[in-house]
Amino acid sequence: MRVQGQDLRNKDRVRLQDVVPLDTPMLMYLEPTNLCNIGCVFCPTADKPLLKQVGRPAGVMKWELFTKIVGDLQQFPRKLKMINFYKDGEPLVNKKYPEMVRYLRDADVTERIWTKSNGLMMTPEIADRLAVCGLDQIGFSIIAPNVEGYLKTAGVNADYEQLKSNIAYLFGKSVRPKIAVAMTNVGYSDETLEQFYADFEGISDYIIVNNLHGWSRTDLKDFALGQKADNYDGLPNRNKIVCPWPLYQMSVNWNGTVQPCNEDWSWVNILGDASKDSLLDIWNSDTRRDFQLMHLEGRRHESKACGTCWQVQSQIDDVDDYREEIAAKLRLSANGETSVNSEK
Repeated sequence: MRVQGQDLRNKDRVRLQDVVPLDTPMLMYLEPTNLCNIGCVFCPTADKPLLKQVGRPAGVMKWELFTKIVGDLQQFPRKLKMINFYKDGEPLVNKKYPEMVRYLRDADVTERIWTKSNGLMMTPEIADRLAVCGLDQIGFSIIAPNVEGYLKTAGVNADYEQLKSNIAYLFGKSVRPKIAVAMTNVGYSDETLEQFYADFEGISDYIIVNNLHGWSRTDLKDFALGQKADNYDGLPNRNKIVCPWPLYQMSVNWNGTVQPCNEDWSWVNILGDASKDSLLDIWNSDTRRDFQLMHLEGRRHESKACGTCWQVQSQIDDVDDYREEIAAKLRLSANGETSVNSEK
């Protein structure tokens, strides 16, 4: 089925102005690793000199930290709506990834678990493990529908036919997660796009062509490669004062550092450290509340990541007209004059 990414992500949305502040995150990005086996021209993780410039460390989440994080999630008053169990790297670089998903599923802390992978590390044996580990959806990011495109855009000599075969193998299993196959359009011809559809439409539940992503820190590099007319869903960009993401989500990096969203690839905004403190305490902290107020008070430029973030324009939620109302609720909750909202 041909869809846009928003068709999968944006179901059952609530008006944030009616429910913030929340006692439990709606969404969390949990990062098993920020290492990747390919180097896409539109991805910050591929730009090693830039990562060195900003000082972002690289590694794989240790099992002990992971189980501690899952235990922290059990402290929240209710389940999360979704955990995106991926972030800046290729999840399958973490050799324990299927077992981590199973542990997370068995802990019953979230309604849905999604992941994304470039698929190049998946073998039939790994596909067998992914099929039954508890994922609700796996997205495969296809770089190009040919070997030449992989070389040009991702810098790898990929076995494209084997990649298709392995995705087809997973798709054919009687028990498996939903499969969404997506390709980012870096200026491909209509013929190339149709080849992508022809190769994967029969071995996926959903098939998507995205625009370039954009990311934060556009002062350092333009990851949208000059293509800024529309967002990654093909919808018009709309400038906003407030980014709504910090109001309902958080991200946990491979080493336990906690961020207000998944777009801050340079780790400018750090709210806490899950290896030392509980996620519940970080969620309810003055540091996180002050960060939200920075956005609501029209001061997001005070953050190097937020002030130059391309993704603010692409947000479906828009709370600009309610920012004073939400800010007042946050200040009251900080003073203990009202409770946080348990409705999502």
